[in-house]
Amino acid sequence: MKYISLFVCFFIGLQTLHIPDYEMLVSNIESKVEVVDQDKASFLSLKCRDVSNAIQNEQEDLNCRMDSQGQKLEDLKLRYTQKKKYYELKKLEYSLDLNRIQKQDLMFQSYWIDKDLTKCFNEYKRSQIQYLKSKKQWKKNKNKLDLYESYLTRLNHCQKRLFERFSSLSHFDDSSSFDQDSMIAGNEALPAYGGYEILENKGMSCLVDGNYAIDTYSSFWQNPVENGIISARCWSYPDGSLHLGLDIASSMYSDVYALANGIVLYAHAPVESNNGYLGNMCGWPSGAGNSICMVVAVHDKLYAVSYAHLSNEIYVTSGQQVSQKTVIAKSGNSGNSTGPHTHIEVFELKQDLNSTVEYFRNSGADFSFGCGFNAAATCSDYACRIDPEIVLEGL
Repeated sequence: MKYISLFVCFFIGLQTLHIPDYEMLVSNIESKVEVVDQDKASFLSLKCRDVSNAIQNEQEDLNCRMDSQGQKLEDLKLRYTQKKKYYELKKLEYSLDLNRIQKQDLMFQSYWIDKDLTKCFNEYKRSQIQYLKSKKQWKKNKNKLDLYESYLTRLNHCQKRLFERFSSLSHFDDSSSFDQDSMIAGNEALPAYGGYEILENKGMSCLVDGNYAIDTYSSFWQNPVENGIISARCWSYPDGSLHLGLDIASSMYSDVYALANGIVLYAHAPVESNNGYLGNMCGWPSGAGNSICMVVAVHDKLYAVSYAHLSNEIYVTSGQQVSQKTVIAKSGNSGNSTGPHTHIEVFELKQDLNSTVEYFRNSGADFSFGCGFNAAATCSDYACRIDPEIVLEGL
């Protein structure tokens, strides 16, 4: 009972705190990561995400202000340097003039020289004070940015630790519903592999048949995320929990590529790019966040490929034909996700393109192609789920 009360107090504190004390918030989250039970793990991951997003928003605002401050600081430094040099030059000139004036006993002229020199000195000191004040403020903001970065590092560690303890919560299912407008409209007159695209007015993509002389199937697999690293392999997480795809970690908004020539079956971005937390079942399939599913053609075979946890920057639409290495989206951290990465699943298809599209439409955008989300390496009448590393080359 005492533990629950503490947790409720923590929640109320997050909601009512007007001036964020991030040290307190981060420390509170850190103190609960190792003791929270599975029932409250998603809640804690959500709070971790909310605090991270709040810090990132302030970080972005501060970066913008510092960009402006940086230019102002350079201008003040230049002005201060110029005023200093001018004063030192005048001081040297006036010292020579004063020697001459004193010899000639021209005290009245000496008075004006002193007054002019004092004016130069005051201007130099004012520019110095303005520059030093601006420099101090810039350093203060820089220290705040460094502090924000340390908070984000700590919160990222909390999310990773929650994931390590409760990776069984990180899954997809079909408990929600798909978006009808994001699914391919039909299976008649599908564009042939090897077609190409042109741009109409307003930059909309238009499919154009033809150019069939080129090889329509890709001869190799494209790496899906540039400069990404594998963060979790297929079939199981380190703790043994089921994992049905390949996770490729990368920075937010990294380019995500079409693995091969193909056609898009589903593309939908219903949520924010960085809304992920453990147990967040938004998107389609439930937990995928922003997602894409497509059929690709490689080595005389057809495969289905799905991408999950994308940002809301998706550049393809259902029914669109896509060439290999086309940037189809930017990576994100959406849905049931505890950090920026792209989740990829691959299915070797047993049916032709028309039959696959017909099944996909009639099943209600089944990203598993009849294989479900409850077991590894499963097969159906339409496809077999395979380890993406079997076909992806050079990862």
